[in-house]
Amino acid sequence: MSLASSRYQVRYLLALLVTLVLTAVAFWPALSGGFIFDDYPIFAENPVAHVTWNWQSWQALWTWSHANIQRPLAMFSYALNYALGGETWGFKAVNLALHLLNTVLVWLLSRRLLVTGWALSSANQNTPARQIDFWAIGLTLAWAIHPLQVSTVMYVVQRMELMGYTFTLLALLAYWRARRLQQMGQYAWPWLLLCGGLTLIGYYAKETAVLVAGYAFLLELTVLRFAAYRPAVSRAWKVAYALAVISAIAIFLGYLLPHYATASAYADRGYSAWQRELTQLRVLPMYLDWSLLPLPSRLYFYYDNYSVSTSLLDPISTLLGGLFLIFLLSLALWMRHRRPLLALGIGWFFVAQTLTSSPLPLELVFEHRNYPALFGVLLAITDLLWLIQSRLQSRLIVIIAPILILNLAVLTTLRAATWGNPLLLSSTLAQNNPDSSRAALDLARHYIVISGDDPQKPIYALGIRELQRAAALPSSTIMPEDALLIQAANHPGLDSAPLWASLENKLRTRPLGPETYLVLSGLLQARFSSNVNIDVHQLARAYAIAVARDPSRIGLHVQYAELAYRGLHDPALAIDQWQQAVALQKDSRGYSIELTKYLIDNQRGQEAQAVIAKAQALQPSLLKDPELIDLYNKAKQQIDQTQAAQPSQLAYPHPSN
Repeated sequence: MSLASSRYQVRYLLALLVTLVLTAVAFWPALSGGFIFDDYPIFAENPVAHVTWNWQSWQALWTWSHANIQRPLAMFSYALNYALGGETWGFKAVNLALHLLNTVLVWLLSRRLLVTGWALSSANQNTPARQIDFWAIGLTLAWAIHPLQVSTVMYVVQRMELMGYTFTLLALLAYWRARRLQQMGQYAWPWLLLCGGLTLIGYYAKETAVLVAGYAFLLELTVLRFAAYRPAVSRAWKVAYALAVISAIAIFLGYLLPHYATASAYADRGYSAWQRELTQLRVLPMYLDWSLLPLPSRLYFYYDNYSVSTSLLDPISTLLGGLFLIFLLSLALWMRHRRPLLALGIGWFFVAQTLTSSPLPLELVFEHRNYPALFGVLLAITDLLWLIQSRLQSRLIVIIAPILILNLAVLTTLRAATWGNPLLLSSTLAQNNPDSSRAALDLARHYIVISGDDPQKPIYALGIRELQRAAALPSSTIMPEDALLIQAANHPGLDSAPLWASLENKLRTRPLGPETYLVLSGLLQARFSSNVNIDVHQLARAYAIAVARDPSRIGLHVQYAELAYRGLHDPALAIDQWQQAVALQKDSRGYSIELTKYLIDNQRGQEAQAVIAKAQALQPSLLKDPELIDLYNKAKQQIDQTQAAQPSQLAYPHPSN
């Protein structure tokens, strides 16, 4: 290696190091922030994630993750944070470290794409490699330091997104290596196996890792072009991808739509699958708008009040957004050979949004969905800037680009500083989006925490008023009522009657989303585990409404049964709810055994017998099951001895759904 080449390598690696340092400095102020939104139920207030250094606690975490969110790799990382101390700063620092790792991987991929893509463009075949290298640095820095990334990196639960993208990038780099080896006539299968293995591992961080196949297909359509040393290999790749596309369409039509686009799948949402898809015609252009003009005041984080499109014309922006997206896709197809990187960037954005914009019953808008997609947007912009510079034969773009990146860095630092102050963040989010119930709840929570839960302090009254405002918002769930009921139970002077009336009205008239079930379960736990003075008769009426509206949810029946026995002292109602839960459970034997053991352990033999009787009625072969017979006899012995007693704690078994 010549001296000049060595100096260039040093300068280039120094530029990469500066990129990482600038990114870390821009995000650093946010490390002092706190947890927010889903951080609490997923790990901050989830005792399963608070592991110790014993095998049983890690095994329990695996079981919980498999039964609930199916992302054990991310869950284990949260648990490791707790095992090493559990400070909030540490959680956010790990997220930042992952983002810096992804920055390096984005740089590695960018170098390969720019060199190959611009070599395919006839006007750029003699482009100096060193010049392209520094464009790759610029692209990488713009992606890493973009203000849109703050809410993904510093929203700790989105470590799932960060880790999923880490393995996505690693898999794509392995795929790229494999294809390059094939083009040189060398063995590539170890790298292809590595690609598949990395994709599988990434799936256990977040399901979006399966999009590796879509990104790889885009690479073939634009820059790799199914090239291989032997024509037979090239044809094989074309056939393989054709079959993969046909299979994907078949899975979508034959499985995903029938299972996830149904009315029952959307029962927890305030919209249908069709309305969700219409709304995405507005959401995706909005994401592009954020990518191009990422002013912190336009990034709300909470979008629970985002309006739903009911038709192409309601609102009209639905149709306009759809036409714009069709234009982008048409442009990508048209420019696939002329400007392969432009086409790749556009396609990358759409592939990155494939799952979250599909008919899956997800929420409408989240900022973190742009973490992978932003790379495609910036890749397309980079290609356009390169084209402009080539045509103008001017260094103006080279001067403008650093200024634009510096602006991104300033905006990111400002947003990170806001995220570093929990109260400032909450008040800013509530001010920027006053119609968001979630933003109001978050602000109220901070007011009450700062007050020390002391009604005598003025800031406590601010928290109560913010909760009352949140409860009155058109898009609000029953979470504000939940918080107010807890406060009314702990502090006299706050009338709970109108709160229960409001809660019941929302249960009857609004979608029963995940937050609804979380609230009901939380009130039940508060009443019996924390001895909070929750009115059990009012809570029973709330459960009766929820069960009537969603009779297929096993968890509701289980919780209602506990409330009936422990709060209402109504064993007949408890038995009815246990039996309905058994009838809904697919594995009636296994669930009945688990449930019966729990009831017997808590001296509730009558309910245990009823559970066994229901399971045997549903599955007559269980009449001869020795384990169930033994449990039935134990329950009978309890009844005969009349030793039924109240259980000491609420620890009912959690069903799979």
